[in-house]
Amino acid sequence: MNPTRFVTILIVPDGAEARRGYRMRSWVLKAIVWGLAFLLVGELLFFAFYADVLKRAALTDKLTAENERLRRYQYKVQMLEENMNEARQVVQKIAELAGVEYRLPELPDDSILFANIDHSTGAVLKRSAETDLSWPSGLPIQGFVTQDFEIEDSARYHPGIDIACKVGTPVLAVAVGTVVYADYDSTYGKMLVLEHNDSVSTIYGHNDSLLVNTGDQVMVGSRIALSGNTGISTAPHLHYEVRVHDEPINPLDIN
Repeated sequence: MNPTRFVTILIVPDGAEARRGYRMRSWVLKAIVWGLAFLLVGELLFFAFYADVLKRAALTDKLTAENERLRRYQYKVQMLEENMNEARQVVQKIAELAGVEYRLPELPDDSILFANIDHSTGAVLKRSAETDLSWPSGLPIQGFVTQDFEIEDSARYHPGIDIACKVGTPVLAVAVGTVVYADYDSTYGKMLVLEHNDSVSTIYGHNDSLLVNTGDQVMVGSRIALSGNTGISTAPHLHYEVRVHDEPINPLDIN
């Protein structure tokens, strides 16, 4: 059997119009089909790569702006360091004139200065799939634990942990529960209290803004607040407590 050398394409309009036929060689039709297929694939690849280029361009702009901010901060730090050195010299001269043996301690090396940051406990919400969703697990915010749990020493009593973070960092619910308090506290500033069952509750203090209201039901991992520096606080951080039968327990000991 001889292969088909020609193909006829019929166009049959609605109504009384006559049919139209177009006769072409089969290889021409195949070339047209393959051409359209390549054109479609090419367009899809173009838009996929173009979207990636736009994403990389936006990231580049963001990194450029971040580098500029870091450069300015570095300049400020250098100026502060120079001013500090000048102040040290003035203090030393005053001490010598007064006949007092006094020397300001030298600044520690960077490796020592930042050792606590490098070894601080990272805070992030992690929980196993088998964990009871009504039981607090993990930590509610990205940051570093700067003050530990302490209830034995009355002088250093601290019934939760402090997690350092920049203002506006999302605070996540560590378990399902109900918002039983969402208001301003004289000590904890903008504070949230979640009740997870009859015996367990969690407290989130010093927030910049609250994203839920009293009576709201919250799910695990949902945003409930943005961290801040409200109430009695010396720096931006989140104060986080876990209470069982209204008794504080160490959040870092919870699995």
